[in-house]
Amino acid sequence: WPEIGSLYRHGEELQELKRSLEQLEKLQDKILEEIQLMPPSQEIYPVACTMEKEGSGFALTLDTKDFSPEELSVRQVGRKLHVSGKSEKKQEDGKGSYSFRTQEFRRVFDLPQGVNPE
Repeated sequence: WPEIGSLYRHGEELQELKRSLEQLEKLQDKILEEIQLMPPSQEIYPVACTMEKEGSGFALTLDTKDFSPEELSVRQVGRKLHVSGKSEKKQEDGKGSYSFRTQEFRRVFDLPQGVNPE
């Protein structure tokens, strides 16, 4: 009865798959719990912004006080504006030890209606 043996073997594989999915679901629940415990803070959306339409153009204002102009990037892709910044600062304590502080953000904005993307 080769067909029965084959079904039995697949049954064991399905049980193993079911156990793996249950473990994955537990991990997902744990991650979601930790995310819900995180306060909505600057760590999630570090850069405040405002966008205003001005005639046929628009103005986008971002609070990027922690970034130098060299650390900022603005790209246009179709009708989207990609703005990002990355800052890495090395701090030494004078005793041979040092630490790094890294900040990074990425935001994508839709160009307002009526604004020519050219």
